[in-house]
Amino acid sequence: MPSPPQTLCGTVISAGKMMKTVKVRTTKQVYNSFLRKHFTAHQSHLVSDPNSSLREGDVVRIAPGWRASKHIRHVVTEIVAPWGPALEERPPVPSMEALADERRAKHEAKRERSLAARQRAGASDGHGRDEGPTLKERHTDVIGGPEVVGGEERVMLEKDMEVRQ
Repeated sequence: MPSPPQTLCGTVISAGKMMKTVKVRTTKQVYNSFLRKHFTAHQSHLVSDPNSSLREGDVVRIAPGWRASKHIRHVVTEIVAPWGPALEERPPVPSMEALADERRAKHEAKRERSLAARQRAGASDGHGRDEGPTLKERHTDVIGGPEVVGGEERVMLEKDMEVRQ
């Protein structure tokens, strides 16, 4: 059975400046072997906040999730200690299952739109390519009669026609 994702606890240090994103600072103890002493090390994470329910000063629990963008790799799982307005006055924090369901639904809707667009375009296979003449068939068509062909192919076919004459 896989282990649950590692959750971190931190304080929101920046909220309301980015859409659906907050910056959370987490702390950990780092040991310096030369001084034989522990020091506090800080690390900042950009965290996805889908409902914009966090405020600066909130203590939150975050978990690694999917990449929402280049730098956003964590998702808020719960508000441990609110700062400012009460939790009842804020939008609720969605659960990981709700976020996963929403992501699946978006993916399925996109897939259906893509398939519908392919069918409208008349594509025969699942990769958006319609079955047209192969290069060999186009070559024989050019030799038999004039046809507009791309730059390199045209040069090759003209040389081939000169050799045949």
